[in-house]
Amino acid sequence: MKLHKTEIARRQIETAIDLFVSDKDFISALGLAAAAEDILGTLLRREGEKSMLENLHAWYQDTTKEKVAFGDFAAKANLARNTLKHASTAEEDNVEIFRWETVQMLMRALYNWKEAGHEPTVKMLEFNRWLQEHRGAYETLE
Repeated sequence: MKLHKTEIARRQIETAIDLFVSDKDFISALGLAAAAEDILGTLLRREGEKSMLENLHAWYQDTTKEKVAFGDFAAKANLARNTLKHASTAEEDNVEIFRWETVQMLMRALYNWKEAGHEPTVKMLEFNRWLQEHRGAYETLE
């Protein structure tokens, strides 16, 4: 099967939404959303555009007047994603992941999807409705 990276990212986002909204597996949803966010961010950079992460980095530096290297900023922003992916030392064997981290990663992926010029799918709009219905619950997500 031959697929464009955009199609792979769409499938990852939609599967992540299914897993998250249905309360089946927010950790797998986080991993899928992170993979899609990364694919779409890379495609945006190849076109000379900025990803959500790059825009967040610029905003952070503008508002705090603190100069932080993009790599250092990205490492902090991607901590949950990297926690799921890596097990280099025994200290990384037990991790704590929160549902709100999945929400954030899905939002980053969806922003990149839009910035890449794609219309939201039915599943993406379903997640948007979930966000609207759970307004104020964001802070209480474990």
